[in-house]
Amino acid sequence: MQYVLRNKANQHGWETGFMKRERILTGSSFVVGLVSAWQGDPSVSLAGMSQAIANAGTPISRQGLNERFTKEAVDLMKAMLDEGLQVMVKGIPKEQGRISRFTEVVLTDSTIITLPNELRDVWQGSGGYGDNASLAALKISIRWNITAGQLQVVELSDGIQHDRNTDAHQNKVEAGSLHIRDLGYFKLDDFEKIGLQGAYWLTRYKIGTHLVDAEGQIIELSTWLPQHEGHYLDTLVFLGQQKRLACRLVAERVPQEVVQQRHERIRETARQNQTTPSQRALELAHWTIYLTNVSESQLTAKDVFIMGRYRWQIELLFKLWKSDLRLDEWNTRNPYRILCELYAKLLAAIITQWFLIIGCWHNPRRSLSQAMPTIHGLAWQWANSLNSLFLLKHTLRALLRSLSRCQMDKSSSRPK
Repeated sequence: MQYVLRNKANQHGWETGFMKRERILTGSSFVVGLVSAWQGDPSVSLAGMSQAIANAGTPISRQGLNERFTKEAVDLMKAMLDEGLQVMVKGIPKEQGRISRFTEVVLTDSTIITLPNELRDVWQGSGGYGDNASLAALKISIRWNITAGQLQVVELSDGIQHDRNTDAHQNKVEAGSLHIRDLGYFKLDDFEKIGLQGAYWLTRYKIGTHLVDAEGQIIELSTWLPQHEGHYLDTLVFLGQQKRLACRLVAERVPQEVVQQRHERIRETARQNQTTPSQRALELAHWTIYLTNVSESQLTAKDVFIMGRYRWQIELLFKLWKSDLRLDEWNTRNPYRILCELYAKLLAAIITQWFLIIGCWHNPRRSLSQAMPTIHGLAWQWANSLNSLFLLKHTLRALLRSLSRCQMDKSSSRPK
């Protein structure tokens, strides 16, 4: 923390032109002040930012701070975010049942931050029309090892960038690891590549994917699945017209209320895209379907669905970033200030993840939502103690003691 937020911040302050004289606002005070301000209070005002920067070491007025949101400030905050992303903090995992059967379990997904149109030359959106139109947007792609909590990749790209073209998707995989991916990363060549590297993949079925059985007969799931009795279906299939990639298809019937919810989402998506709901999608909504190259000896059909639900952990992480850190909100129309705020909040999210990893990741019952208020409460203190190794250690020990108690309550009737 001292190396990144103090040493590197001042170095980049000079390199970007943000710092021009010694006895004015330093790069470290600016960076630490903004990061701790938004980590401590996601709705902080300009006055609160000014106070946080003073707490970090350099008093500055609100007017003076407002004038410092410049292109040089944006370059500084972007450089500091890049520095933070180079720090790989990894927790020590405990044996956790199914997860421990793999060297690591990795989630890959992305989220979009829609930006004001004035920033379309910085981060290009996908355009479009209606509710989904965005001329300026930032895509945040994440590759997250949930076994140890480590954020292996956090990549920023234009909102128009396809998920499969990101580094989070293309990076080499570790032998024995399991990769759980959303449909945006569905590609047979990639699944084959993961298997050839001695690793495993797990994904939901993508409607329209060509399937054949062991005899080479084409499978039409909408008519084939209802013929099977029982709650689970677990069978060998081959994917693709040309590829014929062997894998397991594991399906589970869902309750009628879940079917109804899915039908509503399908129709709403079709309405937003001004299309007609797919009849095949409506029929397949009666089932949850996964494809995987993991053998049945490693994961039973029931295990597949349990592991598949881990995909929601990355959705919860994005939710925490957007709700607790308000990553996609700002109270200004100044494009430079918006970018400074966005990069500072992302850096705050990275530092928050460091705290979570060393503070509570070893506990399988950890509660990230309970941990967030604790981290909010100590943001001001770690920022104030950053220049003293003794005080910083004292602050972090207090934080870790508090985080160790942030865990879900046991419940026999509604287990978490």
